[in-house]
Amino acid sequence: MSVDDKPESVNSQQPIIFVSDQNRTSSAARHLVTTTSRSGGSVAMHVDVYDNGKIQYLANKNVKEAKQPIIEVSYSSRSNTTKEQSAKLQAILVHLNKKYGYKTYDAIGFGSGALTVYDNAITYGTKKNKMNLSHFISIAGPYQGVMADHPNDPHATPNQMTNDHQIHSHIQVNNQQITNSRFPNYSDLKKKSGNLDENTKVLNIYGVLSQSDKSDGRVSEQSATAIKKLVKSDNYQSLRLTGPAALHSNILDNQIAERLVNRFLFSD
Repeated sequence: MSVDDKPESVNSQQPIIFVSDQNRTSSAARHLVTTTSRSGGSVAMHVDVYDNGKIQYLANKNVKEAKQPIIEVSYSSRSNTTKEQSAKLQAILVHLNKKYGYKTYDAIGFGSGALTVYDNAITYGTKKNKMNLSHFISIAGPYQGVMADHPNDPHATPNQMTNDHQIHSHIQVNNQQITNSRFPNYSDLKKKSGNLDENTKVLNIYGVLSQSDKSDGRVSEQSATAIKKLVKSDNYQSLRLTGPAALHSNILDNQIAERLVNRFLFSD
Protein backbone atom coordinates (compact mmCIF):
# COMPACT_ATOMS: atom_id res chain seq x y z
CA MET A 1 0.00 0.00 0.00
CA SER A 2 1.41 3.39 -0.98
CA VAL A 3 1.70 6.45 1.27
CA ASP A 4 -1.24 8.00 -0.57
CA ASP A 5 -3.54 5.05 0.24
CA LYS A 6 -3.42 5.43 4.03
CA PRO A 7 -5.97 7.72 5.65
CA GLU A 8 -4.62 10.36 7.99
CA SER A 9 -6.35 11.72 11.09
CA VAL A 10 -6.84 15.43 11.67
CA ASN A 11 -3.49 17.08 12.34
CA SER A 12 -1.75 20.44 12.63
CA GLN A 13 0.12 20.21 9.33
CA GLN A 14 -0.24 23.21 7.04
CA PRO A 15 0.60 22.33 3.43
CA ILE A 16 1.94 24.85 0.92
CA ILE A 17 0.14 24.42 -2.39
CA PHE A 18 1.91 25.73 -5.48
CA VAL A 19 -0.09 26.42 -8.64
CA SER A 20 2.06 27.43 -11.61
CA ASP A 21 1.63 29.58 -14.72
CA GLN A 22 0.45 28.56 -18.19
CA ASN A 23 -0.87 25.19 -17.03
CA ARG A 24 2.54 23.76 -16.32
CA THR A 25 5.18 23.65 -13.63
CA SER A 26 8.13 25.60 -15.01
CA SER A 27 11.79 25.22 -14.08
CA ALA A 28 11.53 28.59 -12.31
CA ALA A 29 8.62 27.28 -10.27
CA ARG A 30 10.64 24.24 -9.29
CA HIS A 31 13.45 26.57 -8.25
CA LEU A 32 11.08 28.38 -5.88
CA VAL A 33 9.82 25.08 -4.50
CA THR A 34 13.44 24.06 -3.86
CA THR A 35 14.30 27.27 -2.00
CA THR A 36 11.08 27.06 -0.01
CA SER A 37 11.92 23.51 1.03
CA ARG A 38 15.28 24.70 2.34
CA SER A 39 13.53 27.22 4.56
CA GLY A 40 11.14 24.88 6.29
CA GLY A 41 8.84 23.22 3.79
CA SER A 42 9.28 19.70 2.48
CA VAL A 43 8.35 18.56 -1.03
CA ALA A 44 5.61 16.02 -0.42
CA MET A 45 3.33 15.58 -3.42
CA HIS A 46 2.87 16.31 -7.09
CA VAL A 47 -0.69 16.54 -8.38
CA ASP A 48 -1.37 16.17 -12.10
CA VAL A 49 -4.70 17.26 -13.57
CA TYR A 50 -5.04 15.61 -16.99
CA ASP A 51 -6.94 16.74 -20.07
CA ASN A 52 -9.70 14.19 -19.41
CA GLY A 53 -10.27 15.62 -15.92
CA LYS A 54 -8.56 12.80 -14.06
CA ILE A 55 -6.48 13.86 -11.05
CA GLN A 56 -3.40 11.85 -10.10
CA TYR A 57 -1.69 12.22 -6.71
CA LEU A 58 1.98 11.24 -6.38
CA ALA A 59 3.01 11.47 -2.73
CA ASN A 60 5.99 10.61 -0.55
CA LYS A 61 6.32 10.22 3.22
CA ASN A 62 6.51 13.99 3.77
CA VAL A 63 2.81 14.24 3.04
CA LYS A 64 2.24 12.79 6.52
CA GLU A 65 5.43 13.73 8.34
CA ALA A 66 6.37 17.29 7.33
CA LYS A 67 5.04 20.28 9.25
CA GLN A 68 4.56 22.22 5.99
CA PRO A 69 4.42 19.70 3.13
CA ILE A 70 4.82 21.29 -0.31
CA ILE A 71 2.26 20.19 -2.89
CA GLU A 72 2.74 21.09 -6.56
CA VAL A 73 -0.36 21.25 -8.77
CA SER A 74 0.10 20.99 -12.53
CA TYR A 75 -2.62 21.24 -15.20
CA SER A 76 -1.97 19.37 -18.45
CA SER A 77 -4.49 21.26 -20.58
CA ARG A 78 -3.43 24.66 -21.89
CA SER A 79 -7.01 25.56 -22.86
CA ASN A 80 -8.84 25.23 -19.55
CA THR A 81 -10.45 28.35 -18.13
CA THR A 82 -9.66 29.69 -14.68
CA LYS A 83 -13.10 28.50 -13.58
CA GLU A 84 -12.32 24.95 -14.68
CA GLN A 85 -8.95 24.98 -12.93
CA SER A 86 -10.54 26.48 -9.82
CA ALA A 87 -13.08 23.64 -9.70
CA LYS A 88 -10.30 21.05 -9.96
CA LEU A 89 -8.39 22.79 -7.19
CA GLN A 90 -11.50 22.53 -5.03
CA ALA A 91 -11.61 18.78 -5.66
CA ILE A 92 -7.92 18.55 -4.73
CA LEU A 93 -8.43 20.45 -1.46
CA VAL A 94 -11.39 18.26 -0.49
CA HIS A 95 -9.29 15.16 -1.20
CA LEU A 96 -6.39 16.44 0.92
CA ASN A 97 -8.72 17.22 3.80
CA LYS A 98 -10.43 13.84 3.65
CA LYS A 99 -7.32 11.72 3.25
CA TYR A 100 -4.79 13.60 5.40
CA GLY A 101 -6.90 15.69 7.74
CA TYR A 102 -5.42 19.03 6.63
CA LYS A 103 -7.50 21.94 7.90
CA THR A 104 -5.51 24.99 6.76
CA TYR A 105 -3.16 25.65 3.86
CA ASP A 106 -0.92 28.28 2.33
CA ALA A 107 -0.88 28.85 -1.43
CA ILE A 108 1.55 30.27 -3.97
CA GLY A 109 0.14 31.14 -7.36
CA PHE A 110 2.37 32.20 -10.25
CA GLY A 111 0.86 34.01 -13.24
CA SER A 112 -2.47 32.46 -14.18
CA GLY A 113 -1.99 30.11 -11.23
CA ALA A 114 -2.56 33.10 -8.93
CA LEU A 115 -5.94 33.68 -10.56
CA THR A 116 -6.84 30.03 -10.01
CA VAL A 117 -5.98 30.18 -6.30
CA TYR A 118 -7.85 33.44 -5.75
CA ASP A 119 -10.93 32.44 -7.76
CA ASN A 120 -11.10 29.16 -5.87
CA ALA A 121 -10.92 30.94 -2.51
CA ILE A 122 -13.77 33.35 -3.29
CA THR A 123 -15.92 30.81 -5.15
CA TYR A 124 -15.74 27.84 -2.79
CA GLY A 125 -14.29 29.18 0.46
CA THR A 126 -13.50 27.18 3.57
CA LYS A 127 -16.95 25.57 3.72
CA LYS A 128 -16.75 23.88 0.31
CA ASN A 129 -12.96 23.45 0.14
CA LYS A 130 -12.94 21.89 3.63
CA MET A 131 -9.67 23.79 4.18
CA ASN A 132 -8.97 27.38 5.20
CA LEU A 133 -6.55 29.55 3.18
CA SER A 134 -4.13 31.09 5.69
CA HIS A 135 -1.48 32.76 3.49
CA PHE A 136 -1.71 33.49 -0.24
CA ILE A 137 1.27 34.64 -2.30
CA SER A 138 0.29 36.04 -5.69
CA ILE A 139 3.25 36.29 -8.08
CA ALA A 140 2.70 38.23 -11.33
CA GLY A 141 -1.03 37.56 -11.26
CA PRO A 142 -2.95 38.87 -14.32
CA TYR A 143 -6.08 40.10 -12.52
CA GLN A 144 -6.95 42.35 -15.44
CA GLY A 145 -5.49 40.10 -18.13
CA VAL A 146 -2.13 39.70 -19.86
CA MET A 147 -0.48 41.84 -22.51
CA ALA A 148 0.50 40.77 -26.01
CA ASP A 149 4.12 39.65 -26.04
CA HIS A 150 6.50 42.23 -27.44
CA PRO A 151 6.31 41.47 -31.17
CA ASN A 152 9.56 43.00 -32.33
CA ASP A 153 13.20 43.16 -31.44
CA PRO A 154 13.44 45.60 -28.52
CA HIS A 155 16.49 47.16 -30.15
CA ALA A 156 14.83 47.74 -33.51
CA THR A 157 13.42 51.12 -34.49
CA PRO A 158 9.90 51.38 -36.02
CA ASN A 159 11.22 51.89 -39.57
CA GLN A 160 13.18 48.64 -39.25
CA MET A 161 10.06 46.57 -38.64
CA THR A 162 9.41 44.09 -41.45
CA ASN A 163 6.19 42.51 -42.67
CA ASP A 164 7.16 39.45 -40.64
CA HIS A 165 7.23 41.59 -37.51
CA GLN A 166 3.79 42.98 -38.31
CA ILE A 167 2.36 39.52 -38.93
CA HIS A 168 3.90 38.32 -35.68
CA SER A 169 2.34 41.28 -33.90
CA HIS A 170 -1.14 40.29 -35.10
CA ILE A 171 -0.54 36.72 -33.95
CA GLN A 172 0.54 37.91 -30.52
CA VAL A 173 -2.55 40.10 -30.14
CA ASN A 174 -4.75 37.16 -31.12
CA ASN A 175 -3.00 34.92 -28.58
CA GLN A 176 -3.49 37.60 -25.95
CA GLN A 177 -7.22 37.73 -26.62
CA ILE A 178 -7.53 33.94 -26.47
CA THR A 179 -5.62 33.82 -23.18
CA ASN A 180 -7.62 36.62 -21.58
CA SER A 181 -10.90 34.98 -22.62
CA ARG A 182 -10.04 32.11 -20.26
CA PHE A 183 -9.73 34.44 -17.28
CA PRO A 184 -12.64 35.70 -15.16
CA ASN A 185 -13.76 39.31 -15.58
CA TYR A 186 -12.30 41.62 -12.97
CA SER A 187 -15.80 42.88 -12.15
CA ASP A 188 -16.82 39.32 -11.28
CA LEU A 189 -13.79 38.92 -9.02
CA LYS A 190 -14.65 42.17 -7.28
CA LYS A 191 -18.27 41.15 -6.71
CA LYS A 192 -17.17 37.96 -4.96
CA SER A 193 -14.11 39.40 -3.19
CA GLY A 194 -16.08 39.71 0.05
CA ASN A 195 -16.12 35.92 0.20
CA LEU A 196 -12.37 35.79 0.87
CA ASP A 197 -11.76 34.74 4.47
CA GLU A 198 -11.18 37.88 6.52
CA ASN A 199 -8.07 36.35 8.09
CA THR A 200 -6.33 35.35 4.85
CA LYS A 201 -3.03 37.22 4.52
CA VAL A 202 -1.94 38.17 1.01
CA LEU A 203 1.51 38.97 -0.38
CA ASN A 204 1.55 40.35 -3.92
CA ILE A 205 4.84 40.16 -5.85
CA TYR A 206 5.05 41.73 -9.30
CA GLY A 207 7.60 43.17 -11.73
CA VAL A 208 8.16 46.44 -13.58
CA LEU A 209 10.94 46.36 -16.18
CA SER A 210 11.23 50.14 -16.53
CA GLN A 211 9.33 53.39 -16.10
CA SER A 212 8.52 53.38 -19.82
CA ASP A 213 7.38 49.75 -19.77
CA LYS A 214 5.36 49.38 -16.60
CA SER A 215 5.04 45.63 -16.85
CA ASP A 216 7.06 42.45 -16.45
CA GLY A 217 6.79 41.91 -20.20
CA ARG A 218 3.62 39.86 -19.89
CA VAL A 219 1.58 41.29 -17.01
CA SER A 220 1.18 45.04 -16.57
CA GLU A 221 1.66 46.71 -13.21
CA GLN A 222 -1.97 47.78 -13.31
CA SER A 223 -3.15 44.21 -13.85
CA ALA A 224 -0.88 42.69 -11.20
CA THR A 225 -1.76 45.27 -8.54
CA ALA A 226 -5.51 45.06 -9.19
CA ILE A 227 -5.66 42.40 -6.48
CA LYS A 228 -5.15 45.13 -3.88
CA LYS A 229 -8.81 46.12 -4.23
CA LEU A 230 -9.85 42.49 -3.81
CA VAL A 231 -8.28 42.04 -0.36
CA LYS A 232 -8.76 43.67 3.04
CA SER A 233 -6.12 46.39 3.35
CA ASP A 234 -4.94 45.16 6.76
CA ASN A 235 -4.10 41.77 5.26
CA TYR A 236 -2.33 43.00 2.12
CA GLN A 237 1.35 43.64 1.47
CA SER A 238 3.32 43.85 -1.76
CA LEU A 239 6.77 43.73 -3.32
CA ARG A 240 7.50 45.66 -6.53
CA LEU A 241 10.54 44.31 -8.37
CA THR A 242 12.30 46.46 -10.96
CA GLY A 243 14.85 46.09 -13.74
CA PRO A 244 15.88 42.95 -15.68
CA ALA A 245 15.19 40.70 -12.69
CA ALA A 246 11.55 41.79 -12.89
CA LEU A 247 10.97 39.97 -16.20
CA HIS A 248 7.97 37.65 -15.91
CA SER A 249 10.00 34.50 -16.45
CA ASN A 250 12.69 35.66 -13.99
CA ILE A 251 10.57 36.72 -11.03
CA LEU A 252 10.66 33.32 -9.35
CA ASP A 253 14.47 33.37 -9.52
CA ASN A 254 14.68 36.76 -7.79
CA GLN A 255 16.52 36.47 -4.47
CA ILE A 256 14.65 39.38 -2.89
CA ALA A 257 11.35 37.72 -3.76
CA GLU A 258 12.62 34.40 -2.42
CA ARG A 259 13.54 35.91 0.95
CA LEU A 260 10.19 37.65 1.31
CA VAL A 261 8.28 34.52 0.32
CA ASN A 262 10.12 32.47 2.92
CA ARG A 263 9.66 35.11 5.63
CA PHE A 264 5.95 35.37 4.83
CA LEU A 265 5.41 31.61 5.05
CA PHE A 266 7.78 30.59 7.83
CA SER A 267 8.00 33.53 10.24
CA ASP A 268 5.07 32.46 12.41
